[in-house]
Amino acid sequence: MLKKFATRAVCSAVLMAAPLVAAQPAVADGTNGPKTPQEAAVCSALLGRLGLTPSSVAALCAVQGNAG
Repeated sequence: MLKKFATRAVCSAVLMAAPLVAAQPAVADGTNGPKTPQEAAVCSALLGRLGLTPSSVAALCAVQGNAG
């Protein structure tokens, strides 16, 4: 029973972390983030469900200006 619970917990953590790991390059260079307020709202809704703090969600989902 405990082994089954631990396995589920690890799998859940990996599944929840995967989108954040994939998003890191976009956040790092500041060019691939949300371009419009609508995209930022979708980003906030999705990341907010992962249990991130509001300040983290705001930083990750800030509308990016045109990079060039």
